[in-house]
Amino acid sequence: MKPFDIEKVYKAYCRLSKPQRKAVLNRLNEKGIYITAIEAYTYSEASGCKHLFFHFKDSDDAVPYFLLTEEQLHHIESIVSSHFRPVKDLKKPIFIKF
Repeated sequence: MKPFDIEKVYKAYCRLSKPQRKAVLNRLNEKGIYITAIEAYTYSEASGCKHLFFHFKDSDDAVPYFLLTEEQLHHIESIVSSHFRPVKDLKKPIFIKF
């Protein structure tokens, strides 16, 4: 298995819409990874230091990404990446109405 790319997953997750983030959580739950929330965090003192914290069902503690198993990280990276499409890959133009 390739190493977990925190930078790639962090950026992709932060760019997901709220419905996409909910879909990610649903897909993870279907895989048996019972996460209720994902928290993306950047330290103000070190902007290059990015973290993802995972809130699991039946637990009050946030678990940092580096404490998850390699298998869990693989599923998370795969699912987040499948829900994120960079703007250059979009087939239709995006119009934002204000």
